[in-house]
Amino acid sequence: MQKYLPVLNTIFKSNFGQIQSYDSLYDILRLRKLQLDLDKKYIGINLYLYEYSNGQVSTNYQIFSSISELSKNLSIARETISVYLNTYVPYKDFLFLTNKIESFDLVDKLVKDGMHGLNLNHNLPKKILMYYIESNGTVVKTEIESKSAVAKLLNVQYLVITNHLDKWIKAGINGYYLFTHELSSLDLEKLIEFSSLRKTRNCTVWAYNAITLELITNTFSSLQKAAEYFNVDYRSVLNHLDTELASKKGENLVYFFSNELTNLKKEELLNNLKLAKNETTSIWVYKKMEGKLILINSDTRSFSSKHLAAKELKISTKTISKFLNIHKDYKGLYFYSIKV
Repeated sequence: MQKYLPVLNTIFKSNFGQIQSYDSLYDILRLRKLQLDLDKKYIGINLYLYEYSNGQVSTNYQIFSSISELSKNLSIARETISVYLNTYVPYKDFLFLTNKIESFDLVDKLVKDGMHGLNLNHNLPKKILMYYIESNGTVVKTEIESKSAVAKLLNVQYLVITNHLDKWIKAGINGYYLFTHELSSLDLEKLIEFSSLRKTRNCTVWAYNAITLELITNTFSSLQKAAEYFNVDYRSVLNHLDTELASKKGENLVYFFSNELTNLKKEELLNNLKLAKNETTSIWVYKKMEGKLILINSDTRSFSSKHLAAKELKISTKTISKFLNIHKDYKGLYFYSIKV
């Protein structure tokens, strides 16, 4: 059964035990090929090379004096040529034969029959799409001709490429993520976020009070630690990290940085406070009495929005925005996004 029905992929059971049939492509090809003495397979064998494309065998051919010569000419391994030789199964659109074709109609039928039911694409080189995310979020996509070429380019073993292919593994291979297909726009967004998270998850985070530029607490060892302290999702910290945009976290207006700020940078931020977009901003309004800031309405109350503050104080929201968090008064009033 193994000799005459090699394409079966099953186990035959009998009273004498069980025998598993061959199930790999190479095993099937070895069984199908014509019997040939290949003890001296690298010398003394004339090989005929035919092209096979669009379901047709070309009538033109090339003759090679040995498997080694053919291997060198096509850059195909000698063992691979040996396996496909005389099987009438094409490899990379080539037929390897030890005899010249006399009947092309017969060979066309042999090829079609030989290819039936076989997975002939699993061992052919597949193009690899290599993605790299730059620090500014720009995606650089490179198309490489094969896994071997990628392994050579990244200076890693072939198995490493196989293990990372189509997988979202931390940091990829030196920052490169490998796929056998082109990513959709949605997958690209996910990859950018995934890459950013992996790069910054274990970074130290400095959280500054945006009004005073003093550290709110000790530094955090990771984004997750900072997120837990402010009781927010880690993305809320990640999205504002190093942006120089202040965001509201509880009762604090906070800057998040991955490095400690210099005095010069603190001075620059104090004079040019910018809020992150889509932040819900409460407005605290003070007046100064005996050198101290006192809330104009009570010790605890703030206006829930610029609009409500502007309406009650009979001024424009633009005026509030202009004087917000700059430590300067407008007609004796000081405006802040947090309680000071």
